Amino acid sequence: MNIVFMGAEVPSHRNLLTNAGATHVSINYFRLVKRGLPKTKDYLISERFPEDVKVYVDGGGHNINDLNMTQRELEEYAADYQDWLILNEDRIVMATELDARALGQNWINHQRRTFGEDFGLDRYSVVWHQDSGHTGLYALAEQYPNIAILGESIEDDKSLSSRSRAILNQFPDLQFHGIACAKPDNLRQVPLTTASTLSWLSPMMRGETIVWDGTRLVRYQKKQKDQARPRYKAIIEKAGLDFAKIMNDDSNEITKLAIWSYLQLENSLNNKKSNLNVIPEPLLSDNKDELDTPGSAETRGVTPDNRGTEVRKVSAKRDPEDVSILPVFGVTTKTVIEKDETGRDIFRDAPIIESNSTSFRQCNTCFVAANCPAFKPNNSCAFNLPVELKTKDQLKAMLNTIIEMQVGRVAFARFAEELNGGYPDPNTGQEIDRLFKIIGEVKKLEENREFIKITAERQTSGGVLSQLFGDRASTLREIPGGVIGEEEVTKIISDSLDK
Repeated sequence: MNIVFMGAEVPSHRNLLTNAGATHVSINYFRLVKRGLPKTKDYLISERFPEDVKVYVDGGGHNINDLNMTQRELEEYAADYQDWLILNEDRIVMATELDARALGQNWINHQRRTFGEDFGLDRYSVVWHQDSGHTGLYALAEQYPNIAILGESIEDDKSLSSRSRAILNQFPDLQFHGIACAKPDNLRQVPLTTASTLSWLSPMMRGETIVWDGTRLVRYQKKQKDQARPRYKAIIEKAGLDFAKIMNDDSNEITKLAIWSYLQLENSLNNKKSNLNVIPEPLLSDNKDELDTPGSAETRGVTPDNRGTEVRKVSAKRDPEDVSILPVFGVTTKTVIEKDETGRDIFRDAPIIESNSTSFRQCNTCFVAANCPAFKPNNSCAFNLPVELKTKDQLKAMLNTIIEMQVGRVAFARFAEELNGGYPDPNTGQEIDRLFKIIGEVKKLEENREFIKITAERQTSGGVLSQLFGDRASTLREIPGGVIGEEEVTKIISDSLDK
């Protein structure tokens, strides 16, 4: 899967992309025309892009659909677009059809049969729209080897992942191309060959921060930049970028970081895909004589094992020694006393759920496999951590341990803050706040408060004290100032209880 960086029709963007190492870029013909084509000579891709850069072209149908162009204007634009494709066909890897829906489906189908075949269907991508349904997607797959899918369709159609994989299983030479789609979740769902995006320009246009943290692509809004960027100082410098420029909001440098991050995402997706290809997935059975239709979500794109139902129904009973408790929790037994039907006490062993210290993580799929010192392929995790929190002392010891860990984090954050010139880092302050919050929880555990609170309410005229102490309550009104000592109160209560 290749990520295609859109916006290469702008010279400054083109230079930024090529200098940052992007080798798959896209030109939007509509924006190219809007910027103004050369009047004295032809616009040749070969004169503007290095030979190792693969150029993709989008007809700009999404832009045209938002305009009120006449039929004649649309047809003239379409003719100019096709002439320009022919002029630069030696440098175009893939071109998307002119998806101008105002021209009508008949016109679009005619262009697919005529110009598409002349230009070469192996590098001509037709556009699928969600309103045609999965039946329309399947119909395109039967006729064309390249299908473009809009990013909004991937977002809206939750079942597109399984449907597209099932179709790809039937047509292995088919390629899906995502347009305006580089959201990591979507890239993992639909089996795309390419995914084009303009998101890499967000740092330049809106001040966002896009960075690859080593395992995933993270994105921060402009208001979070002062807090987010210092976290990735080591990653930024390892990528060969100037951290000081990024902290100073240099638009080119922060955009280079976004380009580099998307390239790391591309490598990660391709590596995961190649690793999956090493271990074959088990064949699935759907009890059909033919292959799956495009609507099957069970097979996940794997060729079904269409054995008969009689094979599926044979179920061998496991040996009791092979059956074990699901390894999520540990289970112990406790003897309890219960009443039987006759009312007699009986003893019974009741299962008690507790935490399980045994880890079932696998080295091959572990989150920290790349940095773990005990990594061993095809093995379970080498570490476990027995945890038991059943008493107040155990809880207090756990909180004290966390406090010590947090103090170490605060100290290291302060050390990094000093090395970076001493400017207050919001992340350091945040860690200090967490430390004080944990200390406050420990203080609550250490406090032993014993008090009695009595709330009494009476709506009759006699009053609450009269109900509690009877006629002796009038003694309170006989004392000057209404104040009595402890001895007087004790005597009043004792006399009332004697009565």
